[in-house]
Amino acid sequence: MYYEDARDLTILTFANGLYMSLRAARTLREKHGIKARVVDLRWLNPLNEKAIIEHARAAGKALVVDESRRTGGLGEAILAVLNENCGSSVRAARLNSLDTYIPLGPAADRVLLQESEIVDGALGLAR
Repeated sequence: MYYEDARDLTILTFANGLYMSLRAARTLREKHGIKARVVDLRWLNPLNEKAIIEHARAAGKALVVDESRRTGGLGEAILAVLNENCGSSVRAARLNSLDTYIPLGPAADRVLLQESEIVDGALGLAR
């Protein structure tokens, strides 16, 4: 976990989403004054529900960053954990890549989740 003392927003992520989220958290802090904690879920089965709940409650806002496709991604399960355990006490949103094949080269940036999308999603949730 990174920026553990941050209270404006929690970003829950894993795999490549971690590196994008860390860069986005730096941008949020330096350019927008928003302090986001980034939680690397590390293992995905079973989900660390205790950590998800604890860190989401600490900020009251949670952004789930899942670089996989929207349909069938892990983000749905993380949102379910938040909904079942936190209800309306935590505002939550998720970001995913598009539901499509993954093209090669620069075209991949058109369908895969990007750092700028994390910043935009976090700003929308944090404000």
